[in-house]
Amino acid sequence: MNGQYRKLLSLVLALILVFSAIGSVSFSAAEAHRFIVTSDEENAPAKAHETQAQEDETQQALAVVGAQPSDIAPEAASEAPTENPTVAPTQMPTEEPAPTVGKVRNISRDSYDSDRCLLNWDKVPGADGYYVYYLNADDHKNFSKFADVKTNSCNVKPLRQGTQYHFKVSAYIKYKGKIIEGEPTLKKTATQPSKVTGMTKWRSSDVLELEWDYNYRATGYRIYRTVGGVEKLYKTIRGNRNTSFTDRNVTQGRFYKYRVKSFRELYDTSYSSDAGSIMFRAGLCGPDYSITSRLGRVNLTWNANPYATHYEVYYSTSPNNSSFVKLFTTPRLYYNTTKLTPGRTYYFRVRPIYVDRDGTVTGTSNKKSARVTTTAYGDYVGDTYIEISIDQQHMWAYKNGRQVESTEIVTGNKGDNDTPKGYYEILSKSTDIYLNGPGYSSFVNYWIAFIGSSYGIHDASWRSSFGNPIYKGNGSHGCVNTPYYAVQNIYYSIPTGSPVIIY
Repeated sequence: MNGQYRKLLSLVLALILVFSAIGSVSFSAAEAHRFIVTSDEENAPAKAHETQAQEDETQQALAVVGAQPSDIAPEAASEAPTENPTVAPTQMPTEEPAPTVGKVRNISRDSYDSDRCLLNWDKVPGADGYYVYYLNADDHKNFSKFADVKTNSCNVKPLRQGTQYHFKVSAYIKYKGKIIEGEPTLKKTATQPSKVTGMTKWRSSDVLELEWDYNYRATGYRIYRTVGGVEKLYKTIRGNRNTSFTDRNVTQGRFYKYRVKSFRELYDTSYSSDAGSIMFRAGLCGPDYSITSRLGRVNLTWNANPYATHYEVYYSTSPNNSSFVKLFTTPRLYYNTTKLTPGRTYYFRVRPIYVDRDGTVTGTSNKKSARVTTTAYGDYVGDTYIEISIDQQHMWAYKNGRQVESTEIVTGNKGDNDTPKGYYEILSKSTDIYLNGPGYSSFVNYWIAFIGSSYGIHDASWRSSFGNPIYKGNGSHGCVNTPYYAVQNIYYSIPTGSPVIIY
């Protein structure tokens, strides 16, 4: 009998499920009963009618099998679901909040250059990297991203000299495929002005004057002076357009060193450049000199400077000061160019210098010019001739336009037996003769006469040296004393009748 009841119960439950599906009810019998009880009161009549209809259908099914509801009640109760019904969630699950990014702190600038800024800052815990932005605050208004770095340091370059820059640095992290950037930190600074250039001397006497190139963004310039090995800040110039300085507190012959720095003041900081430097010896000024042209060359002769050991000669085909080129450095007080372009004007400078084991100190110079001529004393000379400079105590010989000899000499004793200046010619040549005069008789190997038998060019075995300034006090009787091998060369190279130009 119990088996029949179980089969009957199964049939009844199956019928209930069928009728529930037809009535769009997705609950079990027990759940349907619960739904009816908990529904709103305004729907109660309809739901009660639906429940009654389902109960009538159940009774009909029991009648078919000849059973009563009481026959199955205990079994049905024992088969009722014991698990709690699933309840739909009442709210959506909350999303995990994004992590925060720490702020960059303590940005410092660790280099002081004119073309870069090395920035460092404290590490931000958990940061995957840092963004660095920069702004040229002198010329622009908007920041630009410069770099994405993984360390807490960045060398920002190239930058403009003497320019104020603003930097922003922010940390970032990578989260779920995205970049989360933290709040940036601002750093205001500036690049150093560029090194002072163009240091130039204009006066070097009992007054020293120097000049340098203009720095268009400088606040001013600082001048440091060293005397006797001691340096001190000597002068501060406000304003960047005043690019010269005159020092009247000097003693001639003494050495003075000046260093000039440009500076720019921003953010309570003075940004200073590297120094340009220049050395003076007070009194080392350009000498007065004569300049002439003859025979296709230019001849320069100057007075000695008491503080100079050597002299530099510069020339140019333009009066522009920047176009001068150094020709020669000499301890002598003269210089003669090689052959130049006839009819062209050349510009020259003679600058005294002081040279010792510690280096070279330059002086100032004077500019003069000369137009190249090929004549001498108004006469055409040609390509073969002898040229003699009394001031320079030097002689040159040219044959067919080519120099065949250049030598130091000793001319007539200055003030007593001066060698006559002018345009002459070789009158005669002799070898192994005696030169006789009041109180002397001298044997010479080579004799080249240019004024009668009284004045000529010859060797002088009794002399051990030639050149300046021997003729001032120990000169000849008026002839041109010449080293043996030099006069020998001239004797055989330059023919009789060739011009002899003495000046």
